[in-house]
Amino acid sequence: MDNPMNQRKALPIGIQTFEDLRTKEAEYVYVDKTQHIHQMVALPKGYYFLSRPRRFGKSMLCSTFQSLFEGKQELFEGLYIHDKWDWSQSYPVIRIDLSGINYKNLESVNDQLANSLLRNCLKHNLSYEDLELKGVGPKFGELIEKIHQKSGKKIVILIDEYDKPVQDTLSSDDQLAAKSLDVLRGFYSAIKASDQYIRFCFMTGITKFTGVGLFSGANNFEDITLDSQYASICGFTQKELETCFGNYFDDVDMEEVKAWYNGYNYLGDKVYNPFDILLFLKKQADFDNYWWDSGQPTFITKIFSKGEMMPYQLSNMVLPSEELKQFNLNNLNLVSLLWQAGYLTIAERIKVPMRGYRYRMAIPNNEIQVSLNNLFLMDLTGLRQSNQHHNYKAFDAIYDHRLGDFEKAIKAMFSAIPYNNYVQNNIDKFEGYYASVMYVYLMALGLKTHTEEATSHGRIDLVMETPTHIYVVEFKVNAPKPEGKEKGEAIQQIHEKKYYAPYLNDDRKIILIGMHFNEAERNLDWFEVDDSVQG
Repeated sequence: MDNPMNQRKALPIGIQTFEDLRTKEAEYVYVDKTQHIHQMVALPKGYYFLSRPRRFGKSMLCSTFQSLFEGKQELFEGLYIHDKWDWSQSYPVIRIDLSGINYKNLESVNDQLANSLLRNCLKHNLSYEDLELKGVGPKFGELIEKIHQKSGKKIVILIDEYDKPVQDTLSSDDQLAAKSLDVLRGFYSAIKASDQYIRFCFMTGITKFTGVGLFSGANNFEDITLDSQYASICGFTQKELETCFGNYFDDVDMEEVKAWYNGYNYLGDKVYNPFDILLFLKKQADFDNYWWDSGQPTFITKIFSKGEMMPYQLSNMVLPSEELKQFNLNNLNLVSLLWQAGYLTIAERIKVPMRGYRYRMAIPNNEIQVSLNNLFLMDLTGLRQSNQHHNYKAFDAIYDHRLGDFEKAIKAMFSAIPYNNYVQNNIDKFEGYYASVMYVYLMALGLKTHTEEATSHGRIDLVMETPTHIYVVEFKVNAPKPEGKEKGEAIQQIHEKKYYAPYLNDDRKIILIGMHFNEAERNLDWFEVDDSVQG
């Protein structure tokens, strides 16, 4: 690795260019990814596609490829690839970066593609007016051919955030997103038609959309998104944190860092989001939702609001490989989109005989758990974060085992929900709605929470865990309140089904909770606690 432990180099915050990062004037922390790069460039020809979430290092990776193929040897001194690359060879590079603007209409999509062609014409001392064909796709193909003719060399093409126009328009208009996809299809078709002139092509994005025409045909792009060889090509592994950042992590609770920011799994070593880590260190080890706060995923709530899936169904879902790896505009799959965008990760890969693999999903870390569920909570309840001050009271109450105060916090939260949110969230499915609200509410607190966990006798509605207690929770709606010492329906069901059985060998105290909601009152009606289970 590049950084001795006794040094503290500058943090490369906001730097997107490899050349700026490796300048001699200011030494920055650099995590060497060129071993992965060498695997890709060693062959005489290659087409690669990589999907990673936003701000995960994709632009820096494209910039590194550019410096390598342009022969800037001095930038690679001390890196893995330095003595393994033929520096006598260089190649003209076409760089297309679609991440720079927000796309609101088809005109902005076409304009940005045209501007990208113009910039590459200027870079290679060509005139944009010399591209005589009509349309950005044919002009792109013409540019590739002209650069090849002028240089006598094959071309390297680097396309960063190829799907940004579709991601942006997906937030506002499904038809506009489909039209944006058509424009991109026509543009990228130039790559296939220009195969004879191309040495290497690398494309990044968040989502692998079907129907783009990039993933079939003679020059099929190899999707390395879930190739274990490239699992850590973006992001930082635990080993890289410990060996590349000097003394930045001295006196920092690394287990808490892991809980907050680690957990992204691409079938190799788990990785940290680099944006989070760099901001965390810049802010002197202050834990916060840095990546989440850098951009709001508006398309997620739009799709979630349209679907029938409850939030608590997202974690622990199992998807077949074909659903996980591609995204179809005609059949929006929320779980697949959440994974590709970085809000879910792979918990387990399951081999299916004669059918390939399936993937069990999970929320990657504390930042995403709290932020994503806050987003869902606002969508379900209409409560803004500024109105959720009772969350802190609820968290403290459950951790201190003050269940009376916990009950009060729950009632306060439901009392604050506007009536319209009950109407728009299918109040006829009352128990499902309350289960969803309770789940996202507790997850947004940062609690370790499970829902619909299967046992040999049925499915538990909810399990909450603290360092000292395990709470097994059952929901009921319009259930009669028992008289005397009789148990309510919820507690009775927990005992009958022995939902607590999986936790009997745990050293923590097991507490059973029955939450009974009243449809007319739209709130928690009565709250029952049973501590009779002995581990």
